[in-house]
Amino acid sequence: MSCARTAVLLCFLLPPAALAQTMVPKLDQDGRKGDVARLAKQKAAERFAILDKDRDGKLSRPEVEQDSAYLTERFPQRDLNSDGYLDWEEFVGHKRWEK
Repeated sequence: MSCARTAVLLCFLLPPAALAQTMVPKLDQDGRKGDVARLAKQKAAERFAILDKDRDGKLSRPEVEQDSAYLTERFPQRDLNSDGYLDWEEFVGHKRWEK
């Protein structure tokens, strides 16, 4: 599996608490890790945009249910503030990458 795919999968497979550690590379990091982080962020942003049907900058459960069985199943765990939406940080599971 390529490093880019691995990084993207990390965003969706690991629980948010696990990603809050230093496992997620910084975007300004040099070398391969930085390249992977930038590519993973780009792919995550593209996916977020596809899911955000009403373009309000957050994902409602109905928006997620249309296209992502994985996020639908894990919506309660990912919605950390229990507001009924996934914001960017809840979607990617960490706070290292600003939207």
